[in-house]
Amino acid sequence: MKRISKWRLFLLIGDVFIIIFSINLAFIIRLKKSIINYLSLNETVMITLSILAVCCIGFYSFDLYNIRKKFIRIRLLANVIGALILILLISIALFYVFPYLIGRGVFLISLVLIGIFVYTWRLFYSFFFKLAVTERNVLIIGTGRAAKAIYSALKNSPEYQVVGFIGDNPKIKEFSDMKILGNNLSLEKITKDYKVNDIVMAGKFAGNKNLNRALVNCKMQGLSIYDIARFYEYLMQKLPISHIEERWLLYNKGFDNISDKINIRVKRIIDILISSIFLIVFFPCGLIISVLIKLTSKGPIFLVQERVGENYSLFNLIKFRTMVVEAEKGEPKWAKDNDPRVTIVGKILRKTRVDEWPQLINVAKGEMSLVGPRPERDFFVRRLIKKIPFYFLRFTVKPGLTGWAQINYPYGSSEKDALEKLQYELYYIKNMSLILDFKILLKTIKTVLFGMGR
Repeated sequence: MKRISKWRLFLLIGDVFIIIFSINLAFIIRLKKSIINYLSLNETVMITLSILAVCCIGFYSFDLYNIRKKFIRIRLLANVIGALILILLISIALFYVFPYLIGRGVFLISLVLIGIFVYTWRLFYSFFFKLAVTERNVLIIGTGRAAKAIYSALKNSPEYQVVGFIGDNPKIKEFSDMKILGNNLSLEKITKDYKVNDIVMAGKFAGNKNLNRALVNCKMQGLSIYDIARFYEYLMQKLPISHIEERWLLYNKGFDNISDKINIRVKRIIDILISSIFLIVFFPCGLIISVLIKLTSKGPIFLVQERVGENYSLFNLIKFRTMVVEAEKGEPKWAKDNDPRVTIVGKILRKTRVDEWPQLINVAKGEMSLVGPRPERDFFVRRLIKKIPFYFLRFTVKPGLTGWAQINYPYGSSEKDALEKLQYELYYIKNMSLILDFKILLKTIKTVLFGMGR
């Protein structure tokens, strides 16, 4: 399942060559000399490594290393432009603090060249990847809701090709838009005829001795056998709550870092450092936002609202007020698109998620973390715990300013959305690490920069 990593590495290596070539070409175009002839070796290495690091951050933030998604030209162009804008913003700050010997003209020319070459490289790569990567043939065992879910997930995957389904119900001749290839007794013949590489178990077959015996024979012949939860988690990067049980959570790897003391301490140190720095940096912007809120609507600048934190502890969440004063009169309600309770300034703050900035205070106090499931109100928590399986697990970690659900799913305003977001939140809790936190923080930049909030 990790075979796709080498193709992502191949993409990264191509980017490194493009960036180095573009910087050097920009010097030749602007100054008629290569970078090594214009600057010293130490300065050349420092500038090149700095731009490489900033470019990789920009490219990752805008999904340019996500090779599971096809590089569609218009969407790719938008992502490349977004990445370049982010690179420009980070570089302005970086070169202001560390003024290297590189002119604005050279930098802007190199940035344009990087954009052109990276866009072209992605289109070529997309075509090459399709030719170079041999699709793995997948056989799905089952014809229920779980089988349909895994088929939908695989339909547009460049890695896998579904060859068909196995089912025991003779009345079902077709499932979705594919035919049933046979039943459990014909499993081994089907895997040979269709050159199957992977088998996904989309159902409960623990008591089926004939099927289990056939599956063992398939495994001995080199085929990979997966349960739906494991395969779905890898493919979709979320946990399929409807298709897992307590037993699966008990015996599968994951959830280790929840109680890892070293991980908890390092995460806390990072929370304190970053929240403190950003509180200082954002303070002037906060003053301007406060004035705008006061001038455009009556009421306090901040909204202080009780939320449920780690281990069901209650804390007061702080955010810029984005709704009219009496918006929460009566029973709490989910926020909606085009909610009439939202103020003019509030719409902008919500779209860019700037309204969440004061929660850095909650992070600094230790009530929240930079990354984790978003904190919810007690009124909704009590309702959702009763209706959604495993909802209680999201309270085993600190809530976050941003999270895996926030970068992968739009703002939720219903119980159905809460279920979908929980699948991402449980994936984060299961695979929680400092590296994953860093990835989420990078992806959040795209959300804020392009106003992809609610």
